[in-house]
Amino acid sequence: MMTFYNYLIANIVKTPLRMPSVSTCVAIIVALISSSHASAELQPLDNDSMSAITGRAGLTIDIESELTIAEREYVDAGSMYWRDFRLGGIGGGRMDNIRARIDITDGTETLLTGFADAAMLADLGYLDAAETDVAWAIAEYSDGAGNFGKQYGDGDLLIHVSSIDYGMDLLGGPVAGDEAINLDAFKSAVDLNLEIGSIGLQSSDNAVETDLSRNFSVEAYLGYLDILITNNGNGFSTTVGSSEGKPQNILLQDSYIDIDLKFRVDDLDIDSTNIAENTFISRQVTTPYLTLRDMRIHNERGGDTLGSFGFASFKSKLAAATNINHILETGKEYVDGHAIYDINVRMDWDLPHVSFGDTGQSIGEVYLTDFVIEDTSLVISAH
Repeated sequence: MMTFYNYLIANIVKTPLRMPSVSTCVAIIVALISSSHASAELQPLDNDSMSAITGRAGLTIDIESELTIAEREYVDAGSMYWRDFRLGGIGGGRMDNIRARIDITDGTETLLTGFADAAMLADLGYLDAAETDVAWAIAEYSDGAGNFGKQYGDGDLLIHVSSIDYGMDLLGGPVAGDEAINLDAFKSAVDLNLEIGSIGLQSSDNAVETDLSRNFSVEAYLGYLDILITNNGNGFSTTVGSSEGKPQNILLQDSYIDIDLKFRVDDLDIDSTNIAENTFISRQVTTPYLTLRDMRIHNERGGDTLGSFGFASFKSKLAAATNINHILETGKEYVDGHAIYDINVRMDWDLPHVSFGDTGQSIGEVYLTDFVIEDTSLVISAH
């Protein structure tokens, strides 16, 4: 029997120029974890053994970030600019507690997706399984074999973005009576703050510019983001006579990107201010325009809240498109482009402060319930 330390000396120290094999490295790590003092016989690991230790599939990426951009400009003949851009956490600092799980499925495995996280947490005892949304999630995502999620096609890639700890002490274990507190934590686990100082237009010589809006800021929370990249080959199919949600009379690629986003905005503010010089119109009329304060976007009321956990929803598919008909002065032309289709939006809007001019006096409050956009498509191509 060779002790672990003797093994190190015999195999690494005496041969400093020879890199140990992957199997050797794994054996060393396992020996360190299992016992730092005991003697143990080290045996090489075959591929099957290594797979059992390291895991066979999937990547986990934990994200912490703060992004700032002084100016971003889109230039055509003139230009459009965004200035003083910041994306971070609410109250300053980084946007964090974000976990992205990446899997390429074989078509049979159950992948964590959507609000399957809530079902999993209920199964572990952190959430009340009888709560309305949680009960829906359990029924929606249970695969009948003790796992929660969905199955996708063979070769499809799923990126599931949610939270690392869901705002809970997962290491300490569930505490009886904390289910309601944990549900609130789950709904606010990932927060972000987006700020844009100004958005505007410039002339081609940069001599004249107009701020379309100023002081845009939003405090929001992420429910989840699922990005599914389907693997249906490189072919295209006609959309003539296809179902609602698809653009008509083009060729649409069979493979597509499916986006499913759940989010909640708790505070959105914006000043719309025109600073263009105009000697014919009084500045009291041209500045400022519409001002919004304390806007919320959610899904907490109305007839479609079940399974939303209070989050607004945006779903869409993206795919390459061709055979797009353009009528030009010289005749008909078919071009390529991109299709954004099967767009579905569900949300409630609260606008408690809407004002015009510079008095700051609100004209009243506006509330929109069950605001829905369904089966909408956009086809984008150059002309």
